[in-house]
Amino acid sequence: MSITAVATMTSKGQLTIPKSVREALGLHEGAKVRFEVDQEQGTAAMEPVKLQVADLWAFAVRGAPTMSLDEMDQAIQRGAGQ
Repeated sequence: MSITAVATMTSKGQLTIPKSVREALGLHEGAKVRFEVDQEQGTAAMEPVKLQVADLWAFAVRGAPTMSLDEMDQAIQRGAGQ
């Protein structure tokens, strides 16, 4: 299934992701998205940043080492680089 939606950029460079797109991608408040820009084609794609199972280990196992916010951000960046 394909979804087409349009958003208008504000004077501050902000976009509201249309509801149909948010729902299709499972985005919620606080969700991270990754943008990939093809400058030659003049196009961009976005996708949700998904955590790896190893990054969620502390949430699943009692007594497992916890992660700081900085460590979580680093894990998100690692996932975005894949």
